[in-house]
Amino acid sequence: MARAVVLDVDGTLMDTNYLHVEAWARAFDRVGYRVPRARVHRQIGKGSDKLVPEFIPDDEAAAAEADRLHGEIFMEMQEYALPLPGAKELIASLSERGCGVWFVTSAKPEELEKYLRLLETEGRLSGIVNSADVENSKPAPDIFELALERAEVSPEETVAVGDAVWDVQAAHAAGIRTVAVLTGGAFSARELEEAGAAEVYEDCAALLRAGFPG
Repeated sequence: MARAVVLDVDGTLMDTNYLHVEAWARAFDRVGYRVPRARVHRQIGKGSDKLVPEFIPDDEAAAAEADRLHGEIFMEMQEYALPLPGAKELIASLSERGCGVWFVTSAKPEELEKYLRLLETEGRLSGIVNSADVENSKPAPDIFELALERAEVSPEETVAVGDAVWDVQAAHAAGIRTVAVLTGGAFSARELEEAGAAEVYEDCAALLRAGFPG
């Protein structure tokens, strides 16, 4: 069994991707950029420093304001942020079997505090690496490389789980075997496999039933 499992949070453990889509769409609209939600959805999983320029490439003031508004609007929707099927059980199972459980996330501290409580991670989580801790956000591999460093494990001893091609590309670039779940809603199994996912599952519950991480 792997010594460490590195888990994405939004769309993998928490049902928050569609909340992010709505928050970004409203934020862009308020600064004068009408962006279809379907296009926003395909960018969820990237760091905001890479997501925003996809839609506001040449207006730094509007981009910064959209980023600020997204955070504000997203926080207003936090009552709808709930764990995805099997997320709590997966974390508990990995911990009980002696596997280090690491989160990689761009969630703000106030968001993360709620997620940790809902996912019942107390005593089960080895550590958290935030995108603020690294120079380059996903799909760059930095956040996964820092997780390896902090966990003191090699890529060969580690498995990553994510829901977006950006997660898969980032972990794959760090040399980590990656499996994907479909709960983010933006990408098909084929797209995730083409990005480098070794296996794709419906959700964390299906992942657990399959005996992950083997």
